[in-house]
Amino acid sequence: MNQGVSSSPNLELHHNFRWVLCANHREPVKGFLGRYLRRKLIEIEIERNIRNNDLVKIIDWIPKTWHHLNSFLETHSSSDVTIGPRLFLPCPMDVEASRVWFMDLWNYSLVPYILEAVREGLQMYGKRAPWEDPSKWVLDTYPWSSASLPQDSPALLQLRPEDVGYEGCISTKEATTSKHIPQSDTEGDPLMNMLMKLQEAANYSGTQSCDSDSTSHQEDILDSSLESTL
Repeated sequence: MNQGVSSSPNLELHHNFRWVLCANHREPVKGFLGRYLRRKLIEIEIERNIRNNDLVKIIDWIPKTWHHLNSFLETHSSSDVTIGPRLFLPCPMDVEASRVWFMDLWNYSLVPYILEAVREGLQMYGKRAPWEDPSKWVLDTYPWSSASLPQDSPALLQLRPEDVGYEGCISTKEATTSKHIPQSDTEGDPLMNMLMKLQEAANYSGTQSCDSDSTSHQEDILDSSLESTL
């Protein structure tokens, strides 16, 4: 501080710092995770004097996964809850060890955090974007070979819409296909069948009431004619 509180009669404080505004809130760490992991890999390759192409694919895949998860969080919550690169820095420089590390990171750290962040986004912002499970993208682009996976290996947890309060929510693919349902499919809809039966019953009861009204009217005319005759 340039000026003490006791020597300032108007209690104005002058701080020795200034704000640095960035056009993109992720600009300070842009590319940092990829550079950090590649540097670790190069150090291991120099130490072992060998290059592992499978490990190169894993190192390239980790930053893409990080960006995909942050895009999911921004869509369903806000940019304030996006994940920093710190969680991905300890990635081991070994194929099997990195697979076990990512499995634990996904099931025990990433999934619980993402679910909680989306719940808060639903409560605070009321966001209900079409649901697209990020685990599907992870499995589709999984860099580890399925042949090398042990049989007792735990599965990656999925992020279901009902886990965050998206009751009745449908995915993007389901929302697209539901617009093109054939007419024959609606004919077997039990709800439509029930509504049609209720309508038929209402029409039948209306016909019966009209018949009863006309019958009672004819009886009144007959009674009045008998009275005049007597």
